[in-house]
Amino acid sequence: MLLHILLIVGLIHSIDSSIRTIDDCQLLIVGGTTSALGAIITASKFLKGNVCVLEPTDWIGGQLSAELLSAPDFAFHTVKDKDTNYTLNVGSIDRQMNNQNLLFAKMLAVLGDTGRCWVSPKCSIPNLFHSEAIVPELNNTRIFYNTVIKRINKDASGRRILQIEAIQRTSIQSSTERCRFLSEELPDWYSPIDSAWFTKTQLLFTNMVYVMEGSSWGEVLVLSNASYLQGLMERFDGDTSGVGDSTCGQSFTFDFLQQLRETPVDEPPNPLPEPTGGVNYTFQSLTWERVWTYRRVNTSAPNADTVAVNDITIQNWAGGNDYRKEFFFLSLSDAQHQRDTNQWQGGVNLDAIQNAERQAYGYHYWYRKNSPAQWANRTVLVRSVPAAGTCHGLAKMPYLRESRRSIGFGDFLMNITTISGHARDLHGYIFEDRLCIGAYDVDVHPMQQCTYPSYMNKYYPILPYYVPLRAMTNRDIDNLIVIGKTMAQSFLVNSATRLHPVEFSIGQAAGVIGAYAVQNKLSKTADMLEEAHLKRVQALVKIFTPMSWTINGTRYPDD
Repeated sequence: MLLHILLIVGLIHSIDSSIRTIDDCQLLIVGGTTSALGAIITASKFLKGNVCVLEPTDWIGGQLSAELLSAPDFAFHTVKDKDTNYTLNVGSIDRQMNNQNLLFAKMLAVLGDTGRCWVSPKCSIPNLFHSEAIVPELNNTRIFYNTVIKRINKDASGRRILQIEAIQRTSIQSSTERCRFLSEELPDWYSPIDSAWFTKTQLLFTNMVYVMEGSSWGEVLVLSNASYLQGLMERFDGDTSGVGDSTCGQSFTFDFLQQLRETPVDEPPNPLPEPTGGVNYTFQSLTWERVWTYRRVNTSAPNADTVAVNDITIQNWAGGNDYRKEFFFLSLSDAQHQRDTNQWQGGVNLDAIQNAERQAYGYHYWYRKNSPAQWANRTVLVRSVPAAGTCHGLAKMPYLRESRRSIGFGDFLMNITTISGHARDLHGYIFEDRLCIGAYDVDVHPMQQCTYPSYMNKYYPILPYYVPLRAMTNRDIDNLIVIGKTMAQSFLVNSATRLHPVEFSIGQAAGVIGAYAVQNKLSKTADMLEEAHLKRVQALVKIFTPMSWTINGTRYPDD
């Protein structure tokens, strides 16, 4: 009997000794997004080495880098009152320098508009944006690259996150195994067992004071058993009942780079079959050339109307590589099953990911085949690891337009009425606890075979809006801060806050509140809603990102 006990103790010791414990990350950001990038930069200025971020890839930045979309989306729309014809140019207001996050503007200026695309004022090559614009801003930050979250342990009350278990992978450089797509590789990321491609290190984060949900997939929300919404789980805008369809939402995309060669070149045949059920590609109402220059990131052409030899473009096209047939996320019950059976792999639909990869590859070949005679057989898929980040050429991570969304403190959800109104109103609702500003129109990329509630199909005149601290809370977890697409917001509001500049500003503000909560030993995120704390937090946030809009020379509010 004694020998049996000793063997068990020895086994436990051997398991524990294989886990690396990190106990000095007072603020732990579970990252993968543009918001997480903004948060780690600001939080590190206050907490120095005591703030850490888990980054699932080796290119931090989310949309700006790993998702291959370094052509940031700024507002472009106008709002017009029918009764008076008063018109508000929201796009012009959004692009004013005094309304922009200064660090975001600085990063965009590093490379400038090398692509002369027409969707954004600044389009540049993703890997160069990562290395030359993002990385120089990461001094004194602690980033655990190639690391995914696996498990969360809470206190007896269930309201505080105490520990986070994660898995960090290291590539085996000498591996001669074939190139794998994300749908094949993802389960390996979440396995603690070494593979032919990776060696693994199990990480245990302890002594965190606060945790920030900055993941692309809302993994902290599921793993902590926090309240959240997903997809179309709202019968009306702002509905927190959870009644609705969790298997439909926005389409998602695997972006890729194409280059236009000087002379025709052969391409290897498409190695992937069609996605299940086939696909119909379309330029919609545009021409081949117009789609090419849409998110072009490098060119010698003088403007967005001209195509030039050696152009490089990002393909992110609704009629091309947008995958609309299956939802990216598993249903709530299937995700919970993954969690509760210790089989967590992100809670995502691997079949959908695989079919999206097939659609993206098919779109490349279709686009090449349907080029004008002048450019026939001259477009090639950039399959360079340094340039695209992967051996197959598709983005490291899919470009997502939504995530799992928190239900905030006091059942708060940022709803559509707070960001819309008449043009004469000039701006959205000014929250007392506002932390940053944003602007973009409601932009839903619908899925096929999904029924959307009628209110989602209506027109909403979106004004320059404000993002409150309450949107960064969760009603169930006291030491959790939610940012980016995981904020407490409705489906429609997310479709207007999900863009690069807004996400980054949200992250910058969140980095401040996370650091403030740690330094002031606050027990709950919601404690910062108290007037004394809120005023101090807002004063700090203003240093990093605008909290008021300047419209026609006047600040709203002027404080």
